[in-house]
Amino acid sequence: MGYHQIEVAEQVRAKTAFSTEEGHCEYIRLPFGLKTAPATFQRMMNVVLSDLTGSRCFVFLDNIVVYAKSLAEHDAKIRQVFYRFRERKLKLKPEKCEFLRREVSYLGHVILEMGLCRIRPRQRR
Repeated sequence: MGYHQIEVAEQVRAKTAFSTEEGHCEYIRLPFGLKTAPATFQRMMNVVLSDLTGSRCFVFLDNIVVYAKSLAEHDAKIRQVFYRFRERKLKLKPEKCEFLRREVSYLGHVILEMGLCRIRPRQRR
């Protein structure tokens, strides 16, 4: 859903073209599978959350972690993140969201309530 919220510029839509028995098609929204899609999406997220990243949240593609030392601080920070999304008309998928977690698995690490991070051990096969 995230990629599809980015409109493909009209001048580059021809580069997304494909043909089927039904005819010739071009994407108007960023599709999955384009080589540049992850970088384009990450750039958009960096722009949307630019001055919040590092002080209020971390963002990697569609993984956003909002961190705080208290519930009141968390509430203020998450409202800022939500405001940015609303401002840009970006939508979140509620079933993929988790709130008020004391422990979060993020990019192969476990972020604990105490602020400590450790690499999650790989499982043996």
